[in-house]
Amino acid sequence: MKSNFICGTLEGFYGRPWRLDQRLQLFEWMKEWDGMNTYMYAPKDDLYHRSKWRELYPEKELSVLKNLIQSCHKKELDFIYAIAPGLDIMYSDENDWNFLVKKVNQLREIGCKQFAILFDDIPSKLSDNDQNSFSSFARAHAQITNRLFKHLSGLSLLFCPTVYCGQMADYDIKGNAYLNELGELLHEEIGIFWTGPKVVSVEIKVESIKELQQVIKRKPIIWDNLHANDYDIRQIFFGPYSGRSLELKNEVAGILSNPNCQFWANYNPLRTLGMFNVEIDSWNPRQAFLESSREWIRYFGNEELTVDEIQLLGDCYYTQGQMGEHGIQIVKSIQWILNHPTEEWNDYLDTFKSFEVRLNSLCAKLMATTNRELLYDFYLAIWELREETEYVSKWVEWKQSGKGEFQSPEIVPRRKGILYEFQDIIHSD
Repeated sequence: MKSNFICGTLEGFYGRPWRLDQRLQLFEWMKEWDGMNTYMYAPKDDLYHRSKWRELYPEKELSVLKNLIQSCHKKELDFIYAIAPGLDIMYSDENDWNFLVKKVNQLREIGCKQFAILFDDIPSKLSDNDQNSFSSFARAHAQITNRLFKHLSGLSLLFCPTVYCGQMADYDIKGNAYLNELGELLHEEIGIFWTGPKVVSVEIKVESIKELQQVIKRKPIIWDNLHANDYDIRQIFFGPYSGRSLELKNEVAGILSNPNCQFWANYNPLRTLGMFNVEIDSWNPRQAFLESSREWIRYFGNEELTVDEIQLLGDCYYTQGQMGEHGIQIVKSIQWILNHPTEEWNDYLDTFKSFEVRLNSLCAKLMATTNRELLYDFYLAIWELREETEYVSKWVEWKQSGKGEFQSPEIVPRRKGILYEFQDIIHSD
């Protein structure tokens, strides 16, 4: 029996959308895993999803979408198409309503049966014309969303509000007029997205969701940005689904992960979300990460890679604001080495040297991988880490030698350019 609980992947980030072959790989994974049943199409940089929402998809792009929808359905997964007209829609304009209907109908004609309308990251003020028709922003959103729901004639519709996290409500959910009006006005069968206390929520507490329920009059669907990195593409996250208790599932209507922009970085984040969804008794993110990593290794395209090296990679780039065990150990060791005399280094130096050997081995094997797309997804993060590690290694050699002044090697340990000049000025303290 199919679960009514929505769980899966939300391609909703800014930046280069995933390719068709990557999405098809995703569907293979999701079909293979327990606990995953939904994919939502919402890449911000699909022009026809957001900035050119009024325009119908050209034949070539429409053919790709049709293939995508059919492939998703063949894997017995739900496909949700999201449209984001909020940048410039005129809520009171019948022409814009007709554009919206034509676009939705185009997707229905190629097999799409589930939809979402998104009003995230948009100007929060009504135009002069709309102010004459609506007393509030929430009323404009509720009116057009309810109207679209009625047009869809029984098909499901999800909604992303402009205030989609606690931070945007100034952490006063009960007192937020926009959310209260939506709770009263939006049709009860329309699902509402929520990202938690923040846009990127390290933790989502059950109590905060219960408070939200009282305001929006339904269980929310979590748009989970735990592993998102579109706000800083120099970051990447390989760690498990964490910071949420199993009890959370009782208070939400679903969880969709909006993960890394780099497709191949998302095996562990998505795999462990599926594991979280089917778990009943207790949730151990660390154990889930270790199990998932042992599966992940087969996609690297190099049989010489070890599970230890894969777990090391994941531990260095774990989740937002958190490292895994190996990452914590190496940072602690470097801090100790840089702040204590050589005779006190002891095990900390051994930890650092071991890390350097394993990292160099990992880098060498990644360079020889047959999965070149995976290599290119990880290239920036892994090579910066290797450069900085080599820099510390040179400093350790100098410190142990006791000779002269340290001469910085040409490893580019200090980035240059306008961004770094800005950072020097702004964050000089």
